[in-house]
Amino acid sequence: MEKQASISSQKTAVACTWIFTLLTVVGWLGIANFWMPVPADAGMEATHQWFAVEHKWGILIGCTLFYIAAGFLTPSSIQFGIMLAKIEGRWPIWSLTTAVCGIFISLIVFFNACAWMVAAYRPETGADVAQSWYDWAWFAFLLGWIYLSIEMISTALVELQDQRETPMVPRWFSWFTIAGAVAIVTAAGPAFFKTGPFAYHGLLAFYMPVLVWGVYLNGNAVFMWLELSREQAARSTRVGASVSGAALASR
Repeated sequence: MEKQASISSQKTAVACTWIFTLLTVVGWLGIANFWMPVPADAGMEATHQWFAVEHKWGILIGCTLFYIAAGFLTPSSIQFGIMLAKIEGRWPIWSLTTAVCGIFISLIVFFNACAWMVAAYRPETGADVAQSWYDWAWFAFLLGWIYLSIEMISTALVELQDQRETPMVPRWFSWFTIAGAVAIVTAAGPAFFKTGPFAYHGLLAFYMPVLVWGVYLNGNAVFMWLELSREQAARSTRVGASVSGAALASR
């Protein structure tokens, strides 16, 4: 029973990944309208208008859901590290790195959601102030690619050590993780560009890294859930066999 309860608890932590994703899509991308953010080169007045007038309440409500989502990413990240540690074994440095980087990203999301809310909070605030908060939030969000990249590489390093007949994560997905970790270096672009695909509203700086992040998180969550289900089934089989054996022995 203790083992079964532990697995159920771990599944709850894995499910936090999907709660995080749902709140992010609905709140940040949807209600706050960040699926199409105001461009980096729109100018201070246009940026202020976008935050303080056009999307003020959407940003306040949507980013509220986004910072709540960040809380769910914490148990999800810890569970991710636990699952990887089962593979890596004693002194699981890369498993711990995965978990810690996930918690760092949770904090990055939280503080960025707060910063975007600050930009929308007071319509009477000057356009230069709103622009400054907007720029800061994007820089802190996208330049955090380094933590995500390290997390993804650490994850893949452990997953590729899994030599069982049925590994937790298929090798092809681990190689995708490594490729994604390299590809999202493009999120460094906003520090140097205000227009084009490397600006913080651009294809390579924003949309592609966010998509890679989503696939990485949710794909691994699915594989972890399946792994826990296999553990649960194996435990039930062993318990059933023990009960049958005891019954036969008592006859």
